Amino acid sequence: MTLAEVLMSTLVFALAANSSAQLWGSALSWNQRAEQRQEALHRIDLELLQRERALRLAAAAQVKAAGDAGAEVPMSCDEALAWMDEQLAIARSPLPQEVSLATALPPAPALEAVSEAASAEDPPALWLTASGEGIERRRLFAPAAHGLCRP
Repeated sequence: MTLAEVLMSTLVFALAANSSAQLWGSALSWNQRAEQRQEALHRIDLELLQRERALRLAAAAQVKAAGDAGAEVPMSCDEALAWMDEQLAIARSPLPQEVSLATALPPAPALEAVSEAASAEDPPALWLTASGEGIERRRLFAPAAHGLCRP
């Protein structure tokens, strides 16, 4: 082999190794971003499920308490809307300082709730929206579905 052939083969080998390293690096960074997005999605879904579970338990307790007291179990939809707003105010109350682990945990997703009735004949509903890191999830909580009000 001549010196020119050796230099040319070295150059081709170096270029091939460099492009392979770049492809491998970009695939690795894409994989890490995908994993971070999955973790964020999991945190957001977990936050929504926890809030929905708390609302479901509170709704079951409300129906049981109203039934035990002899009150009208399915309340009006306006009362159900006020009850949902009250439950969300309780859920949004800040944690005591000794319980807060905000420094150890990743940032919590932002939670938002909107009470709305789609039309006059539809019962009110509560949209729970959680968002974080460019991801947004929504879940619907309908008090009529849990026996709190009648449409």
